[in-house]
Amino acid sequence: MFLNQVQFTFCNVLLKSMGFLSDSLLLDVGTLLTCILTVVYIYFKWSFTYWKKRNVPYIEPIFPFGNFIDRILTRKPIADVLADIYNKFEGHKFGGTYIFTSPRFFVRDPDLIKDVLVKDFSNFHDRGVYMNEEIEPLSAHLFSLTGMKWRNLRVNLTPTFTSGKMKMMFQTLVDCGKELQTCLEKVGETGDVIEIKDILARFSTDIISSCAFGIECNCLKNEDAEFRQWGRKIFEPSLKRIVIGILSGIAPVVLDVLKLSNVDSNVSKYFRNMVQETVEYREKNNVKRNDFLQLLIQLKNKGLLDDEEKTEDQNNETNKNTETAEGTYTPN
Repeated sequence: MFLNQVQFTFCNVLLKSMGFLSDSLLLDVGTLLTCILTVVYIYFKWSFTYWKKRNVPYIEPIFPFGNFIDRILTRKPIADVLADIYNKFEGHKFGGTYIFTSPRFFVRDPDLIKDVLVKDFSNFHDRGVYMNEEIEPLSAHLFSLTGMKWRNLRVNLTPTFTSGKMKMMFQTLVDCGKELQTCLEKVGETGDVIEIKDILARFSTDIISSCAFGIECNCLKNEDAEFRQWGRKIFEPSLKRIVIGILSGIAPVVLDVLKLSNVDSNVSKYFRNMVQETVEYREKNNVKRNDFLQLLIQLKNKGLLDDEEKTEDQNNETNKNTETAEGTYTPN
């Protein structure tokens, strides 16, 4: 009887102790979280004084998103967000904005824009877009690369965008235009109401797939074409993309550590495999096509485009003739 009473008393004391520890632990955790949030808030408010300290006109940021909350939460496309910012800086040549805690300089004056893009371009070629080519190769494109990697890629790609190279692909655009004409004629005969945005999106997809990737997906004939389905997934909003977008703005190192990418792995795998298979097929069967992919294959294999190679050969021949002439020249 006495033993049972002792056991009951011990259990009662133990339960009370556990309850005290539980309450104390919750209090400690709550206090810690409050302190962390307070420090984060103070840091953000301090960061939001960057443009004010420099007497630069700025738009009052919203904690914690800065001035791009509509874009970060996918409420508006980036073009509409930038148009709103442009209008808010009416009467100013430039202004300051924020993406989270990162200050961004917004240029409005045409002369300043010309200086940035031409005269002082060497100081402004980096765009501040997050990328990690080891985690996601598709992120290392011309728009996101920085420094010498950007410069080298730009030097290599510049010859592919000459007027002559663009004219080479014109027939492909004409063929896609004929498909659009056929599609609209069929609709005109039936008199059905159509969604023109969808029609033009399929037309644009046909041009991109044909000129850039060297494949004919025929989206105007088949709106559920595989290429179009995977292409649409690139722009589908999701909670994961929002979170990754936020982290890329405030803590990109977290994405590097966790090996996260803002491009869906399945989408990336599909397009990389498609390009690889197309390139291998063309090289194996000696297939050539007047498209952008063919120009990239030439750069990969030769390091030069055909026109550049001819020009270089001509320059070398000219140099040889000059050297020969100099060697045989006898002054009077």
